[in-house]
Amino acid sequence: MSTVAEIEAAIERLPLPEVEQVAEWLETYRFQRGTGPQAEAWLESARGAARPDVTTAEVMALTREET
Repeated sequence: MSTVAEIEAAIERLPLPEVEQVAEWLETYRFQRGTGPQAEAWLESARGAARPDVTTAEVMALTREET
């Protein structure tokens, strides 16, 4: 039996409040794992993409559909 199958079987035996606790932990874990190297790679690719002739206020207005 694989570790994943063992974990799934154990979760099926847990009371609902403990299932919720495991789900919250897993969501936090996935978020933490996802913001590491992936975010750094995205930031590296976005470097230099800003336009010096556009102000932050103009960008904010655009995203708020105020233009």
